[in-house]
Amino acid sequence: MLTQEVRELYEAYREGRESSLAELPIQYGDYAVWQREWLQGEVMEEQLAYWRAQLVGAPGKLELATDRRRPAVQSYRGGQLPVQLSKSLTEGLAELSKRSGVTMFMTLLAAFQVLLERYSGQEEMVVGTPIANRTRGETEGLIGFFVNTLALRGRVVEEESWEQLLGRVREVCLGAYAHQEVPFEKLVEELQPERELSQQPLFQVMLILQNAPREELQMSGLRMMRVRGEGGSTKFDLTLALEESGGRLQGSIEYSSDLFDRETVARLSAHYERLLSELSRDAGQQIWRSEMLGSSEREQLLWEWNQTARAYPAGACIHELFEAQAAGSPAGVALIWGGREVSYGELNRRANQLAHHLRGQGVGPEAAVGVCLERSVEMVVGLLAVLKAGGAYVPLDPRYPGARLELMMADAGVELLLTDELGEQLQPGLGAGREVINLGQDWSEWSGAAETNPEQVVGAENLAYIIYTSGSTGTPKGVLGTHRGAVNRFDWMWEQYPFAAGEVCCQKTSLSFVDSVWEVWGPLLRGVPTVLLEDEVVKDPAALIARLGAGEVTRIVLVPSLLRVLLESEGELGARLPRLQLWVSSGEALSGELVEQFRAGLGSARLLNLYGSAEVAADATCWEVPGAGAAGTAVVKIGRGIGNTQVYVLGAEQELVPVGVVGEVYVGGVGLARGYQRGGGQTAERFVPDGVSGAAGRRLYRTGDLGRLSRDGELEYVGRKDHQVKVRGYRIETGEVEAALRELEWVREAVVVVREEVAGDQRLVGYLVGESGGEEELRERERELRVQLRGRLPEYMVPSAYVWLAELPLTPNGKVDRRGLPAPEQVQSAAAEYVGPRNELEERLAGIWRELLRVERVGVTDNFFELGGHSLLATQVV
Repeated sequence: MLTQEVRELYEAYREGRESSLAELPIQYGDYAVWQREWLQGEVMEEQLAYWRAQLVGAPGKLELATDRRRPAVQSYRGGQLPVQLSKSLTEGLAELSKRSGVTMFMTLLAAFQVLLERYSGQEEMVVGTPIANRTRGETEGLIGFFVNTLALRGRVVEEESWEQLLGRVREVCLGAYAHQEVPFEKLVEELQPERELSQQPLFQVMLILQNAPREELQMSGLRMMRVRGEGGSTKFDLTLALEESGGRLQGSIEYSSDLFDRETVARLSAHYERLLSELSRDAGQQIWRSEMLGSSEREQLLWEWNQTARAYPAGACIHELFEAQAAGSPAGVALIWGGREVSYGELNRRANQLAHHLRGQGVGPEAAVGVCLERSVEMVVGLLAVLKAGGAYVPLDPRYPGARLELMMADAGVELLLTDELGEQLQPGLGAGREVINLGQDWSEWSGAAETNPEQVVGAENLAYIIYTSGSTGTPKGVLGTHRGAVNRFDWMWEQYPFAAGEVCCQKTSLSFVDSVWEVWGPLLRGVPTVLLEDEVVKDPAALIARLGAGEVTRIVLVPSLLRVLLESEGELGARLPRLQLWVSSGEALSGELVEQFRAGLGSARLLNLYGSAEVAADATCWEVPGAGAAGTAVVKIGRGIGNTQVYVLGAEQELVPVGVVGEVYVGGVGLARGYQRGGGQTAERFVPDGVSGAAGRRLYRTGDLGRLSRDGELEYVGRKDHQVKVRGYRIETGEVEAALRELEWVREAVVVVREEVAGDQRLVGYLVGESGGEEELRERERELRVQLRGRLPEYMVPSAYVWLAELPLTPNGKVDRRGLPAPEQVQSAAAEYVGPRNELEERLAGIWRELLRVERVGVTDNFFELGGHSLLATQVV
């Protein structure tokens, strides 16, 4: 109609005559008055009631996979990318829409929702769309701004069919059209969504279909053509605008250039077109079966970025490689401990004698042997002897609660225990009902045994160790690690980062953690001396730095939290450790801030970021941090798969997700553990058939970690899918801590989360629902809780603070709203009675504690750990 009016006015002006346009029956002001009078009382309440019911509990944010983090304040900078669908696809969509009883807009919206679900991982989302809002004949020819904005809530269930989704979209759209009179600003005012300067309220994406017939404007003496402008701004993260022209759908995607690169938006557009093609081809299929990746993308994700095949000693066992090294350099230094050097020949002879003795005690292939030993030469002798005898060692930290160690030994089927004086001192009843060998006292019992290598009775597929990790079911679970997986991991590192002449390594990690596997065996199987460090040294940064320097250690493996402590220690670290040139970060996420701190303080050294777990022989991927001369590190990556390891990022239905999209990380290859000890259900849940590559008989390990691939094929760690956490390198299933809490008196419900109120200082906090009581009564309960938990859990799993709640906050679907849990108030003294500092020394110590623990008051009877302290903070106290 507008085209006709413009033509008539132009032609009348050109011909010098009066316009023949009829007078308008009403003006826009008349409509505005009518609308204001109509939208009151029951009418307005009925309209608003619909929108309240429709949008209650709807997600206020759509967390799309973006190239950059959202800025604190929206800049509105944007770009545009043209979109054009083929005629055949447009015709197919039109036919499908007609057949399904929906409009073209509804069809486009359904596919758009699936696209957004796959790019965000959110089943629910809200999409905005403008509507002409000219619902009455009187307004058809009226000049004025009638357009309103509708917020369309969608839900995508991949197990459903496209037809089911189309039906739901139709219902939502028709309901919205019937209640389109409420001005959008009135709706925002009514719903009061959380407002942020970084994004729009209610929705951040729009879909526009211009489906009103558009007549080409033709006027005498003029040649008219339409020009599409290149917009430089945008209000939303994404706006897809389409119209039908020349028998095909075409338009553009407007995008926020703060968030997206043009290449990313082009890829997203191609994925949308493929989803439309899948919908057009078969609306009856389940949505998850609809492929949106192109063949070249699949080839890249599946094969090109997983070209990790390499030769390694596939048939060798750990102890076999050690024996070969010992035979080649019997006089070479293997271990350095307490000022004493132990040669390969001596270490091999002693381990052989103990191995023959263990064979006599019934240790054979895959027999689980408990190892409750402090770090020492005897510890390495014991480990070697267990492997030489054919068994698998089960690390038992003597500082763990006895009940936990008993549970682990019973689960693993341990009948023989290797220990020493410290083990018997800390765990006096641990060996009850089992054969116990004290490696420090009972040496005479096997000193006459043969010194030759025992006959080989196991192969590379046999177990080398059973390492227990925190379990989500409330009990620890034992990971069954094989010789093959460990040897592959060693050989990859030997090749990629070969040892040079004169190198020295150190062993400082507890055997209970999988990083110790490389620390013990990686250097030992290559003739590199290893300095064994006492626990007291490891826990004291100054002493640790001094020992590393004195031992001329050249490479080290450590968790980022310990790396931070060392970098923040007094003195220039690079000058104090000039030979330590290869630093390996493992066990928890490495931050960009820490990377920059490393580059500033240790510019000439190399830093590797390794990612993995016990289930994948310690490490699955590696990323070398760019050197000091490189540009700033905005994103810390975890890299690509190591040798003979495949890494995929998969969606909810275990399908490949595009570059940049967050999904769950799956790992396949030689390094996979056999599974979990006596954990058939957990093994089946975590070690799943490989349905991605199509290789028969292959398995993939579901890590539970969320990640995404960058355009160069490097993997970025995003977070956890479940409630497993890493605190100072310790892997903790919060479900295990929660189960222990719920077993205690006074506790009905419990939730445990990690909070990081100060950068780099992560702490476990327990949120408890139980019987009410006064402040002193609750403090007394906390004291009792801590005592009981320490009898069941390792110290690192005991929360450092507790918050008592009348009830736990819940999300609209009834789950615990972990984000809604309040921050704990400042931790207060848990001592029965406050006793203030009584002299200058106590005042100075209390001041140090107050500063490091960030508490207002410290008494002389307070417990450092009950005030929120942990082992790394304790080193700073020293």
